Amino acid sequence: MRKLTISEIVFIAVVSSAMGVFWWGYTFVYDLFKPLLKPLALENLMSGVWLMGAIFFPYIIRKPGSALLGELIAAFVQGFIARWGITSLLWGLAQALPVEIFFLILAYKKWDLKYLIIAGMLAAAGGYALTFMWDKNYLLSLSFNLAQLSAGLISGIFLAGWFSKWLADKLKKTGVLNQFQIAKDSWNLDN
Repeated sequence: MRKLTISEIVFIAVVSSAMGVFWWGYTFVYDLFKPLLKPLALENLMSGVWLMGAIFFPYIIRKPGSALLGELIAAFVQGFIARWGITSLLWGLAQALPVEIFFLILAYKKWDLKYLIIAGMLAAAGGYALTFMWDKNYLLSLSFNLAQLSAGLISGIFLAGWFSKWLADKLKKTGVLNQFQIAKDSWNLDN
């Protein structure tokens, strides 16, 4: 498999840094709605935004390392300016690693919506696995954990999987992604 080029790394670094700043701002929105959703154990319905780096970048670049790099840089930037600090990197790793493995199994060749949805669900499951241990959710009821995990999976489907595809496809139409594999694959299908 091909390695990431310098221009791809720079693209991921710049855009994921901006994503990390956006995630920091999104934290305030999340904090507003969390009290409404927490009694229902559904605050994870909003967590998919934090999974996007693991889906958005591999969908555009289509090379190994793009999920990890995109998610980890965004997590680092967010952690640097938000209250979570360096622990953000742990969640970034937990969310990106299953996605990276999934796309590796697919040889970075399957990019239909269903695969991005599965990747979003894997990112959510990876993040929840860490939360389960870190926050000691294993001490809480099975119904609470199932509700939290289910909410995260739903968010992974829509906010990470579907929204990442929608956003990247919109950007592709503008021509700003012409140098990346997402556009090249489209050209090959058109010819």
